This record gives sequence, structure tokens and C-alpha cells, in this order.
Amino acid sequence: MKRNLIVTVVCPDRPGIVDCLTGIICRFGGNWEESRMARLGGDFAGIVKVSVSEGNAEALAHALIDETKGEMSVSIKSTAGKKDGTPAGSSTCTVRASGADHEGIVHNVTHYLAAAGANVVSMETGVTHAPVTGSPLFHMEAGVALPPGLRIDEVKANLERICRDQGVEVEIAPGRF
Repeated sequence: MKRNLIVTVVCPDRPGIVDCLTGIICRFGGNWEESRMARLGGDFAGIVKVSVSEGNAEALAHALIDETKGEMSVSIKSTAGKKDGTPAGSSTCTVRASGADHEGIVHNVTHYLAAAGANVVSMETGVTHAPVTGSPLFHMEAGVALPPGLRIDEVKANLERICRDQGVEVEIAPGRF
């Protein structure tokens, strides 16, 4: 029987972080299945789904925390490991927004989605600089699961209004993200 663990790690960025984690995971017969990692503000941040035998799960969790103390902030949560928690009859879409960077863009978009019962399943955001002016440009891409009965054209119309008020362009594309 396998158990799935969600491992989150944050620490100052440096070479060898993933090597350290994978070494511990392999020592306990764990399998690194899914992950998202990024350098944010000079720190490394990552989240990993690891599967491991039920008999080694507790020992692996303790080793990950104990062997990285002082170097990394590590937390671990057991999970059911379901592939997709999207309810039957749901639809999916990708939401992309971009424009001049300012406070509140992510909140306004996600607040509408949450109020509509939509689930943000994945999201990446970033800021780049305009080629000529150097002005900060915000961009966001989110995979969203819509509840049964919420139509993509309704989401599109509402997000276009919200984003227009924010001075941001938005694009909604139906389908898997």
C-alpha cells in the first residue's frame, strides 16, 4: 500500500537543493511524482507529491524535516492522491491576464472566480519589463475548473468587465489546462 505525501520546501536558493531532497526520498524508497518549483525573490520554493510505502512514510517525513533543519523550511502533509477532484459535469478553461502591474489584479480575478464557485487548479504569475519604457508588466495564467452550470461565456464576460476596470487584458480559452 502506498501513501502520498505533499512536501513543501522554502529556503535561500543555492545549488543542490533538489539533490538533497531526492537523496532522502530515494533512501526511503519514495517516488518523486509531481512538482512545481521556482526561484522567488532570491529564495527557492517548491511543492512535491511523493509516493512511498505505508511502512516508510513516517520515517521519510521525519528524515525530510530532521535532515534539512537549519537549511530549509520543510512541511509535509499526507494526501489521498486523487488525480482529479473536478466534479462530474464541470468544464475547464485557461484564464490569461496581462497589463500594467499594480496591486489587486490577482485578488480581483480570483475573488470573482471563487464567488462563482470556480476552482483555481493551477496558476503562474510574473512581472516583466516593457522593452522601451521598462515599465513593469504583469502576466497571469490560471487553469480553472468551472462548476456545473457556469458557462465559459459568462465567465469571459464578467472577467472582461473586471479586467477592463483594472486596465488589464484578459483571455479565456476553453478546455484542459
